[in-house]
Amino acid sequence: MSPKNVVIIGAGVLGCSIAYHLAKQGVPSQIIEMDSIAAKASGRAWAVISTYVSLGLCEGMGKPGPRIAPAYRRFTDETFKRMPQVARDLKEEGGIDIEYMELPVLLVVFLESEEKFMKERMRELRREGGVISWLEIDELRDIFPDLHPGARGALYFPGGKLEAYKYTLALAQAAEKKGASIKLGEAVGFRHEGSRVTSVTLATGTEVEADEVVLAMGPWLGKGTSWLGKEIDVKANKLESLKLEMPEPFPAYRLMAGEITILRQPDGTVLVGEGPMAEEMGVPTADGGVKTGFSFPFDWQPEFNDSPTERLKERYIEAAVTVLPRMKEAKLIEQGAGLLAMLPKHALLTLGRVPGWSNVYVTAAETAVMYSLAVGRLMAELIIKGRTEEDIEVLDPARLLQ
Repeated sequence: MSPKNVVIIGAGVLGCSIAYHLAKQGVPSQIIEMDSIAAKASGRAWAVISTYVSLGLCEGMGKPGPRIAPAYRRFTDETFKRMPQVARDLKEEGGIDIEYMELPVLLVVFLESEEKFMKERMRELRREGGVISWLEIDELRDIFPDLHPGARGALYFPGGKLEAYKYTLALAQAAEKKGASIKLGEAVGFRHEGSRVTSVTLATGTEVEADEVVLAMGPWLGKGTSWLGKEIDVKANKLESLKLEMPEPFPAYRLMAGEITILRQPDGTVLVGEGPMAEEMGVPTADGGVKTGFSFPFDWQPEFNDSPTERLKERYIEAAVTVLPRMKEAKLIEQGAGLLAMLPKHALLTLGRVPGWSNVYVTAAETAVMYSLAVGRLMAELIIKGRTEEDIEVLDPARLLQ
């Protein structure tokens, strides 16, 4: 029997995806949000997606942690494969165009050792069925003629881009049309009987009855789990970006080069922000050379500060112009910042029931849009059936609880 009152705390992309997938199964839910839909992390996300190849490339590239678990790969692929159809469905169901577009990735390399490593990883990923290829420098310069002279070539693999706020809003509105509701209010705790939560307490003193509760609070998840006497030590990493307008159309790619990423957005503007930095990767310099080393360390925000800074604006502009001199002609439209939920133990995603509690579930992801459709489907299945058809043990929040 389906639960009567499913309460989801958090109207970010994961919470709204869960409400959407529940609604598709005929199960209404109530989302509690202290601000507004996608007001924080989700609405400011880059909202880029790609196949599991992007995760496979991280292995051995200076990224922490063990080899990427197969589950992460499956769920990354799921969102990428489903997104074109979901974009069409959301436009029909909610009347919102989420501006989805294909946006292939070009990961540029600058060192001989880096090129050797990347080509080997490419061959391994191909053997696993991954779609990925190598662009020689002449092919790369056909796309970006003014690319830094130190570039040696690039890996090419599929990707996509959408508008994060519109996507989250579209999920919420489509869910509402099928019975979901959204309540503004700040959740501050729970009432419970034994191991079962019976209601969510709001700051106003109001109690929202619940048969099932989902914490989808992004970087704030640790606060929510603390109400249960448990705690997942989620940290908030601030990522800043610049939205630019170019005098000429920018090629439709996500260009990742050293410490910077430059990408075309659905509306034609260009987004600039941090790249795939690792200690072993080459970074182009303004004199035409190449160096190695981190320039943009994690920017932990214990107070959840998501205000952009002048310091990074100047550094991003300098790095972008070094990679592509044409960026000198860009006009700055907007400077923004958003928070990423950084889970402990190098986890990329968590999803499941909280140990010791019979009706409370949690979910969070470092790149929430990337996993959003898989999370929505899996959580709806877990709530409705009490289990999932596939193994999600690696996502178990018990692994992360202190």
